[in-house]
Amino acid sequence: MLKIMVVDDENIVIESIKYIVEKNFDNVVVAETARSGREAIEKAEAVKPDLIFMDIRMPGINGIDAIREIKAVNPQVVFVIISACEQFEYAKEAVNLGVVEYLLKPVNRTKIIEIIRGAEHRLSEAKKKKRMELELKEKFERVLPVLEHGFIYSILLYEDYNQELEQYRRILDLPEGHGYVMTLEFGEQKQSGSFGNVIGSSVLSQSFYPMLRDIIKSRFGRCIVGPVMLNRIICYVPVPANNDDYAERLEAVEAGKHIIEKISGKVASSFRIGIGSIQNSDNILASFSESIRAVKHAKENEVMHIHDIPDEGKVNQPFFNVKEKQLLEKASLGETGECLALFSQIYDELGANDQYSFEDIKGRLLELMVILHRQAFEYGVEDQDALKGRSYLSELLELEDSVLLRNWCKGRIEAITLGIKAARAKRCHRLIGIAKSYIDANFHRDISLEEVSRATGLSPQYFSRFFKEETGENFIDYLTRVRITEAKRLLKDQKLSIKEVSYQVGYNDPNYFSKIFKKVTGLSPSGFKE
Repeated sequence: MLKIMVVDDENIVIESIKYIVEKNFDNVVVAETARSGREAIEKAEAVKPDLIFMDIRMPGINGIDAIREIKAVNPQVVFVIISACEQFEYAKEAVNLGVVEYLLKPVNRTKIIEIIRGAEHRLSEAKKKKRMELELKEKFERVLPVLEHGFIYSILLYEDYNQELEQYRRILDLPEGHGYVMTLEFGEQKQSGSFGNVIGSSVLSQSFYPMLRDIIKSRFGRCIVGPVMLNRIICYVPVPANNDDYAERLEAVEAGKHIIEKISGKVASSFRIGIGSIQNSDNILASFSESIRAVKHAKENEVMHIHDIPDEGKVNQPFFNVKEKQLLEKASLGETGECLALFSQIYDELGANDQYSFEDIKGRLLELMVILHRQAFEYGVEDQDALKGRSYLSELLELEDSVLLRNWCKGRIEAITLGIKAARAKRCHRLIGIAKSYIDANFHRDISLEEVSRATGLSPQYFSRFFKEETGENFIDYLTRVRITEAKRLLKDQKLSIKEVSYQVGYNDPNYFSKIFKKVTGLSPSGFKE
């Protein structure tokens, strides 16, 4: 149904157009009429006509100004001007406003019919185009998850995936350049920190996957959300070229926290997220591998970026079976007891297999020990002569007794894991040293957690937890302690006022400084000074 509005201060014009419409059209209606520009603006907003016949000269607001106001609210409406005289300035302004016809009174019946039929045709074509666009959009939305899943599978399954990714990139309208992978893992939290009931969680995820996908999409906008793979969902997030990597990293962590906050409590699962580094399109697989390593370090409902792991070594070792993989992972964390227990299980399984001779077992353990020693080098472990050369290889090869072989391997595992644990602690101490030194040198300024975390190369979220775990006090408590210690020293100098001391130790508000000082020392600054 085409809706027409007629605006003219002469009633005969309005009645003439209404008569023409009623006698010649079944699917057209004069939905509203108006006798002034102001009335036209008000009624057009309520009726939303498709075509308006507009007089120029009317009381109050003229037709040109009325067209301008109506178009600001409804830019799709078509205007036809009706005027008693042809004025060049009005005609010129009408062209600028997109008016389709400029008719002179008295109105010509044939011309009115021709204009309305043209409007009918345009409206019909516009509706048909809109319907086709909606249908195409609906079809694309239905196939979009399939395309996105294909993108993720191309990263994981193909050795040479660049051609496939480029095709997906064009179809999905992804920007060229860099991006990172985020791995979201879910399941039932166990005391060991790992997630259990993987299969059950995978089944449960089918109920909350659509909601989780919408949360991820709403946070990132343009990103790729992969399918559920057991208890993991892998996402690819493109980032603009030449962006600040540290800023992008903080944004990625904040986005991960937002996703967990939105989904937690709505489903019966625990979540954690691992984030890989930003890589170019040729090396997305590296970011995926990093995200998997990062998620293993994340606690329940925590986000971990690969660069927030202080002890992250650049180790890319081949894994043999589940227990050997677990042993290598535990070794990288310096967990000696768990590594020795896993090794005992591995050795017993190898010994119980009739297909393995003693030399086969020794060869298998040789591969494992080479990787463990390589890990030790990557973590900067120095273990006297054994790790400085290759003497451990000849030692292992000379062993001809199963008991001696077992004990020798256990001794090496113990030495390596203890060394890695010490190296981790050393690096943690170094980062804490950097943080404390930065605070000690800048406490007189209004420094923030974000500023200090940037100095250490960690994200604020992880730095806060890391600082508390390593020092036993949180960032703000340490900063306050440094400031109050310096304030006490300065207050002993009778030349400085309390306000001056407040400013010198980083407090811009002397009243707030006095409040904190009394809370820490039990005395007001003036009382301490006296």
